[in-house]
Amino acid sequence: MALVKNIALIKHNSKTFYLASAFLPYNIKRKVLEVYAFCRLYDDIVDLKLDNDLHKLQPEINHLGLNSDVIKQLKIGIDSDRKFHRFNNIEELILYSYRVAGCVGLLMCELINIKNPIHKYHAIDLGIAMQLTNICRDISEDLLNERIYIPKTMMSDDSSTINNDIVFASINELLKISEKYYESALSAIKDIPFRSRFSILLALRLYQAIGRKIKKNKNKFMTTKMNTTKFEKSFIFISCLFEFILIHMFSLRKTKHDSKLHEAIKGLPFTNEKV
Repeated sequence: MALVKNIALIKHNSKTFYLASAFLPYNIKRKVLEVYAFCRLYDDIVDLKLDNDLHKLQPEINHLGLNSDVIKQLKIGIDSDRKFHRFNNIEELILYSYRVAGCVGLLMCELINIKNPIHKYHAIDLGIAMQLTNICRDISEDLLNERIYIPKTMMSDDSSTINNDIVFASINELLKISEKYYESALSAIKDIPFRSRFSILLALRLYQAIGRKIKKNKNKFMTTKMNTTKFEKSFIFISCLFEFILIHMFSLRKTKHDSKLHEAIKGLPFTNEKV
């Protein structure tokens, strides 16, 4: 199976995701890795401008019975990179992030058996937060591919007139927005089925740490792809254990969602319509 062969690539190229997935129940982990491999392979084919027929990939995950509308939105988002156009504003970037990452959060909900629609709002938010972090981390690599994901309202410069100070200020603004989505996702950790809960918490904190590290490295963010070190990952893991035991194991607090976070994506599958 093509996707299973790509799981080894996930372990090598997506260390943060693979580490977090290690704490999922085995039967769920296998399905999650298949979906992630599908997304990664689909994305790579688009990024590398290969001629592969993308429609041949979907049968690889059809046996999982995933929501077709969500997969459709995911593919629209990834396909948009084929003819990339800069986003005019943050709303367009949030829409893109919903499609390429929020939809992955929705697929995860199916795999770990989250059925409450309110809890799916928070899964979307985690995907959006992670995507904003990825954009900030990959800024230099994307520039080489003539892509600037920072909206024009934040940074009007094009790739030929790029200014590091302006880029860093824009990245900080995006990371500030990402924190709102991380906090929304964090508020619903307790609503995740117990056996999958720690894995999602760890993934959240690992990705969030990348953004916070970028903010502390103004002189390196354009020359070094920021990732957490093994020591930093170990520290985050230990911190998450304490956080999980003290805060997220049990909670009677009712989860609420800020509908304003979905203003740019209302009308799309499983979004909060109370805007």
